[in-house]
Amino acid sequence: MILAMLRVMTLGLLRDRGALVLAFVLPPAIFVIFASIFSATTSDKLDLKVAVAQLSSTPASQRLEDALRQEPTFEVTGPVRSNRADVESLVKQGAADVGLVIRGEIDDTDAAPLEVLIEPSKLMAGSIVSGRVQELVARRLPDLLLSRTAVTFQSVVGAFTPEQSARLAAAIEAGARVSEQQVSTNAPGLVATASVGSSGSSGATVSYYAGAVAILFLLFASLQSAATLIEERNSGIIDRIAVGPGGSAVVVLGKLLFLTIQGVIQVGLIFTVAQLVYEVDVIKRLDLWLLITVAAALGASGLALAVATACTTKQQAQTVSTFVVLICSAIGGSMVPRFMMPEFLQAIGRFTPNTWAIEAYYGVFWRHETLSDVIPEIVSLVAMAVVGTAFALIVSRRRLRF
Repeated sequence: MILAMLRVMTLGLLRDRGALVLAFVLPPAIFVIFASIFSATTSDKLDLKVAVAQLSSTPASQRLEDALRQEPTFEVTGPVRSNRADVESLVKQGAADVGLVIRGEIDDTDAAPLEVLIEPSKLMAGSIVSGRVQELVARRLPDLLLSRTAVTFQSVVGAFTPEQSARLAAAIEAGARVSEQQVSTNAPGLVATASVGSSGSSGATVSYYAGAVAILFLLFASLQSAATLIEERNSGIIDRIAVGPGGSAVVVLGKLLFLTIQGVIQVGLIFTVAQLVYEVDVIKRLDLWLLITVAAALGASGLALAVATACTTKQQAQTVSTFVVLICSAIGGSMVPRFMMPEFLQAIGRFTPNTWAIEAYYGVFWRHETLSDVIPEIVSLVAMAVVGTAFALIVSRRRLRF
């Protein structure tokens, strides 16, 4: 009997394509995504986008710029700017993960000659760039580092004798020719960090994950609720309703309305907690919040109805739903911030509802963006709703049994 039960379960699994996908395709797909993300964080290339400004053009700063462009850990985006404000704007808008301002000579001991501009939701990226830049200076520009150290030492013990100065100059000249493996990575006081945008990293993180969690549960709830459409179709309810003047469209559009209202309430509860506990100023941006939330709920509902009408059994719909939610959430930023992902995953993630919703919410509540700034994300969510609903209407009509 044990072997007979094994045979029955095996045949049932082989006949259920959805169960096969869930059992044998989804696990390796999720593994590949997370392995790509976390292997990138421990490798020499993180695909971080760094905007650079050079406030003084000197041979030393030019050497540093050249070294930055050759560094595999990050990518210098666009041309080097000539003022700090341009770099700060790029970091605020999310066009660059981190900003780097070369504001003085390396041997300037009065202030840190390099400044890293960090967006509060990407503190880890700022720490990585800060450490890598200090290591880069020590590896690639040891003569400048030695010159800076000598100035600091001289200010403490007094002026060097002519003989000491000559020996120091020779050491600095030799340092310019030393290999990367022969130098220390200690570069004290080289880099200062500064946050851009509103103050408080916790507020940035909460604003990000409020949107990330909201769209995650919108997708889960919508896909699970829409699966009832399959039961109604199999029981003949849709066939009986379709005889009426509204046809099968009334079922699809009625469910779209219900799922949208349900989604708005769900997201409202999440952001109510964010307002009361974490002081995210939802009330002040209530109009934009409502517009984004309705668009996100519509988008999730349209996708859910398309999946429900395309599947033939509820079990199949649940399998597809799990696959869709996990993949979209993994590459769309709901589980891991997208700046940590390899470039190819970031590119794919731009076409997920998770990315659209997260960027819209984060832009409104942290970057203080206006309607014109978040219109692309809202249009994308609404377009997904229109396409998904249209698909559901067509398929639902074709599945009628009269």
